[in-house]
Amino acid sequence: MLVDAWPTGAAAYVWETADGRLCDATVGVDGVRTRGCSTNPHDPPLKQAGGVSPLFTSFAHGWGRIFAADHAQVTAASCSGTPVEVIRVGTVSGGARTLYAVWFPDYTKGEILLTLRHGGSTSHVPFLLDDAGDRACAATPQGARGA
Repeated sequence: MLVDAWPTGAAAYVWETADGRLCDATVGVDGVRTRGCSTNPHDPPLKQAGGVSPLFTSFAHGWGRIFAADHAQVTAASCSGTPVEVIRVGTVSGGARTLYAVWFPDYTKGEILLTLRHGGSTSHVPFLLDDAGDRACAATPQGARGA
């Protein structure tokens, strides 16, 4: 599945193998730059509704994190109260896991706040980005913005 493509010719991809392993690749005009697959099938394991798992880091265009929301859909994300674009990549694991990506210009530390819809309810879940970089995000709980 195509995660995202840019005018530079770079693109990021993810896919699930027949035995349930998740893989990613970063491709540029000069060919494949990185490629990797999880060692074990269904790794990380599926979580309950509202669970989020980090999967891959990509350098295809800036710095990006690819993650999974299990039994849930991401409806919004924010970095220190500012909306962050979330790209829905597709589903794997028989539809139980939806893959998403977020991109930043460079390494970004801290966490973003994800709004998840699962069943008839909504929850807010912080998602850890990294611990390196000059740019910092902070998950801001709903209702605390502007406080």
